[in-house]
Amino acid sequence: MTEEERAWNYVLRLLSFRPRTRAELRQRLLRRGFSEDLVSQVLARAEEAGLVDDRVFARLYAEERLATRPRPRRLVAAELRAKGVEARLAVEAARTAFPELSEEELARRALAEKKSHWEGLPKPVALRRAYAFLLRRGFSPDLSRRIVEEAFGPWTFESE
Repeated sequence: MTEEERAWNYVLRLLSFRPRTRAELRQRLLRRGFSEDLVSQVLARAEEAGLVDDRVFARLYAEERLATRPRPRRLVAAELRAKGVEARLAVEAARTAFPELSEEELARRALAEKKSHWEGLPKPVALRRAYAFLLRRGFSPDLSRRIVEEAFGPWTFESE
C-alpha cells in the first residue's frame, strides 16, 4: 500500500466516525507523520469527492448545537473557529442556523431542559442554580436573570 493510499484510508476512517473540518483532518494527518505535500494532495482529493466541505460542516454543526444544547450564537461561532473553520464561515453559520430563534428563546430552551431538576427545591436555591446554569452555557447575566425570573418568578431575597 502506498503512502497516499494509507493517508486516504485514514481520512476515510476518520470521516466514518463523524464529519470533520479540513483543518481537523490536516492536523490529524500531519500528526500521523504524513508529509505536507501528501496531506495537501489527499485533502484536495477529499474536497473534490465532496467528503470535506467546511461550509456544510459549519452549517450542520451550528444547527445541531443550537437544537440540542442551546447556547449563544457567539459561542457556537467560537467552537467552530476552534475546529478550524474560517472565522467568516463560523459567524455566518451561527447567525443563519435557526434565524427564527432569538438569544432569549435559546436561553428559554436551555433552561427548559433542566427546569424540572430545580422545581422541588426552595425558590432561592432554584433561582441560583438556574441562573448559574445559564451563565455556564454562556448567556449574559442580564438575559439569564430575565429568563430565570420568567420561569420561576421574581428574584426575592426573603428567607434565603
